[in-house]
Amino acid sequence: MQTSDAQKMFHHSMTGEPQPDGFGTKLPAGFTKAFLVEQLAPGQDARSVVLSGAKPWPLRPNSYVAMICLADSPELAASALKYPPASCDSLGSDDTDPRRVWFGVFESNGSGAPRLVARTEAPVATPTDWRDTNIDRPDKLDASDTGSEQQAMPSSWSRFDLAAYQLRTGEYAFGVRAGWNEGYAGGGADFEALYLFVIDGKSLRVVFAQPMAFDKMLAGEWHKDGTRSHDVSDAANALTILPTMTGGYHDLQLREKAGGKWRRTFKWSAAQQRYAPNP
Repeated sequence: MQTSDAQKMFHHSMTGEPQPDGFGTKLPAGFTKAFLVEQLAPGQDARSVVLSGAKPWPLRPNSYVAMICLADSPELAASALKYPPASCDSLGSDDTDPRRVWFGVFESNGSGAPRLVARTEAPVATPTDWRDTNIDRPDKLDASDTGSEQQAMPSSWSRFDLAAYQLRTGEYAFGVRAGWNEGYAGGGADFEALYLFVIDGKSLRVVFAQPMAFDKMLAGEWHKDGTRSHDVSDAANALTILPTMTGGYHDLQLREKAGGKWRRTFKWSAAQQRYAPNP
């Protein structure tokens, strides 16, 4: 495999080793599961929480990014928590337990309860845009009942990405990594996407949702010595903040990491209030 991103995904799929705590599930002082439900998803049942987390956001003083992932019922959550998950799987382990995820930003100076700054108004429902990308698309999207196979919701939400995504002077986005996993006879594949969230008043909005990496291993012919050939492919992108600006926001560019020439520029769309591919 040509990229470290693909190598890490492949290694995790093959070994099943625990991943680092990408969402901060060991909650910081002042945060509890019940508090996060009350603040991020008012009216929801805290007993339905499958995963909750909060992490400091270094680029915004005294701030934290937080999330909660809820099953459809307390009973389904209790079943899932027999083996505590490290990520928020959108359909659970058997595709019968739909999960919902909310994100938020809090301020805390270490005394008193954290103050909610902004949150997603509803469970995140922005699909990843698979149009015109160098990243292979999950096979399951081609069989989608919706007929919109070029845009799809992730199968899981895996970790915060708190790189310095400065979209304009004094304003940063925070990232969340999400993805898909597929198993084949004798092989499998992993896919990862990046979501960027910005604070808009008291709301958090998704302004970018693009595929970032994949690895795929397809089984081939068996050999007389009992070994088997495999075709392996992968790709990964880096997101660059460009000095050029559109509508007051820096342009973004995805660039293929491993020697590829593929790149795609995204500019701020005032009409959509998010980033859109440059024609």
